[in-house]
Amino acid sequence: MESRIPLPTDNIFKFYAFFGLLLIIFGIGSTLYVNQSTNNLVFEIAVEYETLKVDPVRSVSDETRFLILDRKLEIAKNNKTFFLVCLGVIIGLGLLMIWYGFKKWHTEIQPLQDEIARLSLKKLQQEVGEHERT
Repeated sequence: MESRIPLPTDNIFKFYAFFGLLLIIFGIGSTLYVNQSTNNLVFEIAVEYETLKVDPVRSVSDETRFLILDRKLEIAKNNKTFFLVCLGVIIGLGLLMIWYGFKKWHTEIQPLQDEIARLSLKKLQQEVGEHERT
């Protein structure tokens, strides 16, 4: 299978920059997913939880159900916080990779490539000039 998207494999700094961009896109998408899935869980159990919460005389099974729902909400909150912190680290790493990759590419690699292209053009112009004289 042939790739339709040409990847910049000519230097490592371009790879860093584009991989960082991929990390940021993944991180943003995952953040949206974590928020959505946590909200779905909370909305799914909210009515039953609140109903059991206001009932002053709960049976043993209702009390058990209330404690399980309460623990489920607590775990969901802790998981959401943990996942968002991890995704924040991934997004931060992506930003750092983009900054480092593009900075190195622009300040070190690209000037060399521009100089090589300029010298090649100058050499070709000289060769064409010599060829026209003969």
